[in-house]
Amino acid sequence: MSVTNLLQLNRKSKKLTLMNIVDLTGLSYGKVYRIFNGAIDKPTPNSLKLLAKALQLDYSYLFQKAGYFKTPSKKKESNGFLMPLLSWEFCYLAFPFQEPLSSGLSDEHIPYHRNIKDGFAIIIDKKHALSPLFSYKDKLICDPHITPKNNDVIIYINTKTNTFNYGIYKNSPSKCYISSLHPNNYDDIYIEDALQPITLGTIIVHQKS
Repeated sequence: MSVTNLLQLNRKSKKLTLMNIVDLTGLSYGKVYRIFNGAIDKPTPNSLKLLAKALQLDYSYLFQKAGYFKTPSKKKESNGFLMPLLSWEFCYLAFPFQEPLSSGLSDEHIPYHRNIKDGFAIIIDKKHALSPLFSYKDKLICDPHITPKNNDVIIYINTKTNTFNYGIYKNSPSKCYISSLHPNNYDDIYIEDALQPITLGTIIVHQKS
């Protein structure tokens, strides 16, 4: 089922008109009309969060239906290079990284099939879990240097709370920005407006626990 069909079914089940949706979300009528008629195949993350709230849907499920997430791989990487397994505490203290991230930084490592400059792995703890997308004990392999592509999932520093959050990198014609994946955060973070680096790394592998 496409995200459009899912939204249409839930709108009809709750007997909401398009104008009701406009009032509940604050989105323009034109945008709501295009989304519900399939003219926008992949609504922006913020639009999906507003629609999820209005229709009482799981926003992470909408993200998956819209194609923002692939099913996380459970396959373990074998052979190849070793990524240092960093702690969240280290990332808070060392970010933004000034020194190379070598395998010697950690006693534990995650194998990966290719070498990534300063690549690292991290295990999601309870503080940094975002159910159901990022669960406790999931493993992430991150590239801190790669330029994210549109719709890549990244870890970034939320300067308001001084915590690491998950977001989707958006490459718009005017500015590149991060759209938060956290349900109560609707603010877009514009990369060029940041006074210092804000991206911890682009998630290139997500291994479910």
